[in-house]
Parts: sequence; C-alpha cells; structure tokens
Amino acid sequence: MDKPVQPTWPVSSDPLGRKVHRFNSERSSLDYMTEGDPALPPLVLLQSLEYPGWPGQEFCALAEDAGFRTVSVRRPGFGSVPSQPNLDQQVALIGAFLDALDDQPMVVATLGTSNTFGYRLARHPKVKLLVLSNCCFNYNPLAEIQPDWFAKHMEQTLTSEAGARLALMGLKSARALFGKFWVVESFMQKSAGDLEYLRSNRELFAEAADCVVDGVDIHTFIMELRTTLKDDIFLQDGCFNGAPVIAVSGEENSDRWKTKVRAEAERVGVPLHFFPSGDALVIHQCAGEFLDLVQQHS
Repeated sequence: MDKPVQPTWPVSSDPLGRKVHRFNSERSSLDYMTEGDPALPPLVLLQSLEYPGWPGQEFCALAEDAGFRTVSVRRPGFGSVPSQPNLDQQVALIGAFLDALDDQPMVVATLGTSNTFGYRLARHPKVKLLVLSNCCFNYNPLAEIQPDWFAKHMEQTLTSEAGARLALMGLKSARALFGKFWVVESFMQKSAGDLEYLRSNRELFAEAADCVVDGVDIHTFIMELRTTLKDDIFLQDGCFNGAPVIAVSGEENSDRWKTKVRAEAERVGVPLHFFPSGDALVIHQCAGEFLDLVQQHS
C-alpha cells in the first residue's frame, strides 16, 4: 500500500518542477501550467475528474514541434483551487482566462467531464478549434464503465446527494485501503493504452490522485458527474453545425460505445475520429496522432 502523501497547497510547481500559476476572476479561480515557446499559439487542455493532472513532458515537446505551446488548466474544485459548482460561472471563468491568455486564436481540447464546458466554448471568439476527447455527448455510458462496483458508485451520484456522498466516501476509502493508483487503474482496466500511459507517468498520476482525494468536495463531485452522465439540453440536433469542433475517441472501446457515440456525433454535427490506443487518456496516449489531426484542422 502506498504511503499517504500530504500535499502542500497552494502548489507553486507540478511534480516535474514546472511553474503553476493562479488565474483569478471576480467569483472563482483556476490554476494553469504553460510549457513551450511563448510566441507559439496556445493549445489549451482542460483537465477533468478522470485525470485532473498535468501533461507529460513528451506531450509538451511534441506539441511544441507541432507549433503550439501547451497550457494545461486545472479547473475549480480540484487540488487547491476553490470549488465553483455553477456550470455557467465556470464557463465564464474559462472564457475570461482564454481572453486574458493570448491575442492569438487558440486550440482548446477537453476530455471526459470537461467536455461539458467545451460544448459551451465552441463559439468563443478566441477558439479556432475545439477538440472534444472521450466524449459521449448524450449517450449514457454507465453500461460501459468497469468494474461494476465503480459503475454503481457513479449511478449513486445521479440519484441523490446522499448517494453521491456515499460514492465519494467509498472512492476515498478505497484509496486509503489499496493505494492511490488502485482506483484509477481499476477504472482504466479496459484500456491497455490508458494503463500504459499511467504507468509511464506515475509521478503525475500520484499528484492527480491527491488532487481528487484531498481537493474534491461533494459539490464538485456531483456537478462533474451529473453534467456528464445526464442528458445535456445544450446538445440539440445540429448544435455544432458550422462551429470549429471535432471529436476524438479511442478504438479501445466497445463496439456499442463506438456505434452510439458515432450516432451522437452525427446528430450534433461533429466529425468524429478514432485513434488506435487509449480511452479516457486518448489524447495523451496518442499524442502524435492527436497533434497531427489538430494541425490538419487548424
């Protein structure tokens, strides 16, 4: 069992020694890390509940070679960042951050639970391309989640606040009993690519695990899961027609997932691309393919 780590908040650097900055608006805050030539246009990654961690150095080096500087954003409610469980206010915060970040148009990539925020930023004037990663749109993915006990925890969160409290308590207890990597490895077991990425970047994942267990409160936990697993009224038929949006997913998903997500992407007007490896971490595990696609579309 891993020895518990007591992180010191607020952090001033990530596990690899890279500087972490704080951006404040009137009502909320976010943390961000940037790496690469500051003259290059930003590639902004919005972190998620699945992996609220920083990108690896290899990813950032590949991004710089592709003509981008990497900007990774830790949203409210994770780690030392104060909670902001209001969806519209978080979208406004991220929009203000994009406005302040650079005068250049930028690429924004979202994954998992951060896709909900990405939908609402698709037509932001600074966004020249939005990439939705591991996005289920309005397909309910509970049947795809493994193992079954993990899916049941997620289902509890959808039913009541009491259920959500039990689910979050169960996840934190599992970390205390079995170690910080056990929960995330269990969740990622169906993707060999995700597991490979995790095991190659254990320092970053250790900090991300602490970020969830020591930072996420019940209000953040509920918002992240309910806005992802319940139907989103924003996703009307054709809502992204004419918008600079693409979606990516991994082949390491079930045929049912791929069929349902293809249908949803077509319904809302988003081209969907599949990469050979990865699931929740597909843009990290298939960084080369991801960056090639971004260059083609931006």
